[in-house]
This record gives sequence, C-alpha cells and structure tokens, in this order.
Amino acid sequence: MERTRLAVSSFQSHLESAALTRLFDATLWNDLEFAGIFETVSRSFYPLALPARPADVNLEEWSSPPVSAHMVVLGNVSRTGQQVAVEGWLVDPRNRTDPVVIGKRYVEEATEGQVRSIAHKFANEIIYRLGGGIPGVAETKIAFVRRLSPRVKEIWMMDYDGANQEQVTHLNSLALTPAISLEGDRIAFTTYARDNPDIMIFSLLTKKPLSFFNRKGLNTTPTWSPDGTKLAFTSSVTGDPEIYLGDSQGREVKRLTVARGVDISPAWNPKTGAQIAFVSDRSGRPQIYLMDSDGANVTQVVSGGTQALDPAWSPNGRLLTFTWDAGGAYDIWIMDVATQQMVQLTKDQGRRNEHASWSPDNRHIVFQSNRSGSPQIWMMLADGTRPRQLTFQGENSEPVWSSR
Repeated sequence: MERTRLAVSSFQSHLESAALTRLFDATLWNDLEFAGIFETVSRSFYPLALPARPADVNLEEWSSPPVSAHMVVLGNVSRTGQQVAVEGWLVDPRNRTDPVVIGKRYVEEATEGQVRSIAHKFANEIIYRLGGGIPGVAETKIAFVRRLSPRVKEIWMMDYDGANQEQVTHLNSLALTPAISLEGDRIAFTTYARDNPDIMIFSLLTKKPLSFFNRKGLNTTPTWSPDGTKLAFTSSVTGDPEIYLGDSQGREVKRLTVARGVDISPAWNPKTGAQIAFVSDRSGRPQIYLMDSDGANVTQVVSGGTQALDPAWSPNGRLLTFTWDAGGAYDIWIMDVATQQMVQLTKDQGRRNEHASWSPDNRHIVFQSNRSGSPQIWMMLADGTRPRQLTFQGENSEPVWSSR
C-alpha cells in the first residue's frame, strides 16, 4: 500500500515532566516508524516552533516542502503530583476547514511503564485510522525461550519492541516450543521438568500450570486451534512420532497422521481452522506438508534442499513462512499457499535464521537469528526489510507473537 508521509512532532512539556516526555516521544516514534505503513518525515525538516495543540499548527508550513506531510502527530505532556496527562492529536495539514482527525487524552500514574503504555495506545489509534482499519501491534507481546544455563531454558515474555522482558516459567529445566492461545491468557510448551518431553499448559494470569494429560514417550510442539478449544501436538505414544488432536487438557485425542517417520511441528491455519501445516521426514528428509484439520488430504508443499522446518501461518491464512536449508544456509522463506510461489526473506550465508512467527496485523515477522554472533530474537517487516534486533542478553530463541 502507498505509505502515508507522517510527521511526528516532539510532544511539548514542562520541566517536571521532561524525562517522561522523552520516553513517550521515543516510544511513539518507534511504534509509528516500524508500523510498516508510514514514511516518517525526519525531524530536521520540521518548523522551529513545534505545536502543543492543533491551534498552534501552521498548516501551510507542515504541508509544504520540505516537510510535505500528509499527516502530523502532535501533543503535550503534563504532570500533576503522581499523575501524568497526555493530550495527542492527528492533524491533516492539507485540510484547511477541519484538520483534526484524532484527538485523545490519557491520564495515568506517572511511571515509565504507564507512559510507554499511553504511547502504545495512541500509536495504535493512529495506525488503525490510517492503516485500513487493521489494529496495530504496539500493545502485543512476544514469548520466547532464554537459555539460563547449559541445562536450563525458561519461557520469557516481552513487549513487541523488546522492552519489559520478564521470566514466565521457573521450572529449572528445559522449556521449549512455546505457543500462545488466541486469548493470550495461556501458553503451551514442551517441558523436561519430569525428565521426559511433556506438554505443559501455563496460565499467564495465575502464573501456574493447568491440567494436561501426557502420554508415554515424546509429547511436544503444541499449537492452538483458532478458537482456543483444541491443541494439535506430536506424540510418540505408538512408538512413531505422529500428530494428534486433543482438547485443551490433552484428552479426547484423535490421531491425524499415519506415516513412517517423524511428523512434528503442526501449525494451524488461524483464519479458516481448516488446514494444518506440519513437518515430516516421510520422504527421507524433513519437508513441509499440508493436511485438513481432520488429517485428510495430505499434500507436500515444500520439497528440495536439505530440510524445511518451522511452518507458520499468516493471520489472514494466505501465507506460510518456513525455515529452508536450500543451499548451505538456514533462511526464512514465505510461500503463497494458493499458488505455492515462494520468496526468500533472509539471506545470510553461513548464519541461521529460523523459527518465524507472524504479528497479528500480517505486517511483521519475528524470528530467531545468530547474525549478531549468538542466537537472538529479531523482527522484520513481512517483505524481509527493516530487520531489528530485540534481545541482546544471553541466548534467545523460538519466538512466538501473541494475537492481541
């Protein structure tokens, strides 16, 4: 889509709220700059007198070169005791009769966390209005795995931009393959807490595990159905790793795949709920397959290369990302499922880019990469541009984006 030329003026404030205003400005700019639908105008082009309210805006200055803005974001921040108030507007400088498009006022506790939250909320208002009615991702979360020692990996959560990283599990064991429920209140993952690969469902509200029935052998790679009532997962209860379907407690199980070899990493189409992508080595090496959600109509959609892994659906149900070693490097590819046309998104020879997960707006992809020297979480636009590193400490892997 054509990108809106957006000028984001620094919000005006008094001395007592200067530090919070700087945090608000930085957060808002980051949210809007990385939304993928704007061309953010450099602040070096802005007029010297910055507006605090719409009445302060010289429409001619902001709509003419060098700014040439289609839209202007402006506002002010004030602090009274332990509360901070933020007034924000979106103004169309080309509309001389009624330029105000959005006007919002937020009052919250004067903390850094609340100021960041206000910036995210206001950014999402702007993105929703100018981005075709698609909600922004500024208030979403990303779950990931962090290595704490050679034998301990735990599940962590962070804001979409890498801020507020918080440890979720404290199992002192290996926790892998996280999957967040549609409502964002539960996370399913693989745990070795009982010295066996089992699936655990963890409540993000109570911070406690929920009931899940595991069978003998391998239990791993859970994925939620779009309505949140079922899980598809891999189990080796018969001796051969196959994909099963069960309810959210691991009961009422139905076997979906019947093939010699390993069937693993199911990914449910979040739009239709009618298809599941998965990885199978039934042809001799791991490749990507599709099947109906009842196990029928199995079709291979990726072949060639050494292996294809980590299938992940876009929220609109049209695109599939996956990791493909097609020539000595692990890179992320994207495929239009209807036409099976494929495009390579990352190109880092000798590096590993893998475990992609989609943002709920279809515009961003989070993934794992060791391009900076160690496994870290990165984000990019869904066309492969604007890569941005989100984690920097330790080793981090297997990111998954919440749907809200």
